[in-house]
Amino acid sequence: WEAQAGTYVFEPPGETHTLVVGEEEMITLFHVTGALLYCDPDDPATVLGFDDVFTKLEKARAHYKHVGLGADYVDQFIR
Repeated sequence: WEAQAGTYVFEPPGETHTLVVGEEEMITLFHVTGALLYCDPDDPATVLGFDDVFTKLEKARAHYKHVGLGADYVDQFIR
């Protein structure tokens, strides 16, 4: 399956795939409402890591601190 410009995709929980981008630039928006599990490509049943809202916030805090804006800069984006 290959996405085209303007394509909308819904993936149910548990879907496993690899995103491949060709020679052209790709701009995309992923709206994730659960955890992302990073699986071993040789054994998709083996989870190597994950990201969820809490790990994304930790990464954002570290980034904003690193660039001098302060870890609490991310708080403005949280309701």
